[in-house]
Amino acid sequence: MTDFDIRTLLQRALRHVALVLLILPVPVFADEGMLLDAPMLAAKLGHSAEFQLLDARSTEAQRSMPLAFATRYQPLMAVKKGMVYVVADNDAAALEIAGSIPAEGRSVFAVKGGAEAWKAAVAKTPSVSAMPDRFVVPKNTCEPGKTVVKLKSNKVLQQEKK
Repeated sequence: MTDFDIRTLLQRALRHVALVLLILPVPVFADEGMLLDAPMLAAKLGHSAEFQLLDARSTEAQRSMPLAFATRYQPLMAVKKGMVYVVADNDAAALEIAGSIPAEGRSVFAVKGGAEAWKAAVAKTPSVSAMPDRFVVPKNTCEPGKTVVKLKSNKVLQQEKK
């Protein structure tokens, strides 16, 4: 073999390796800066009123310790823009999920310590509310006709006499 043949073979091999590297998915390794412990989380929650909480824990863990207004995490689900917090069964899983969420218009953080850390941070931040940004009135709840329950100022609820 001549030097020209060896060089040609090496160039072809490098092209094939480069092509394979471009085609294969590259695992995303999450940054440790994305992992927030309870004090850092409480500080962030105090500064941002709106966020989405993704609950990536097991179904059993979600049932035994539900997190108010959390969205159950599903792979490839739609994630809102803005602040996003991920709670999982362990820190590594939370970091992996947080790293897999595209950062386009989002600040995504994993919660170090899971649900316990989340609840501790929320307890330190009284103004935290992960309420949905919209509310839909269920069908057939607003019926026409005479008012049955009337809200009066300075009084709780009074039922009108029939």
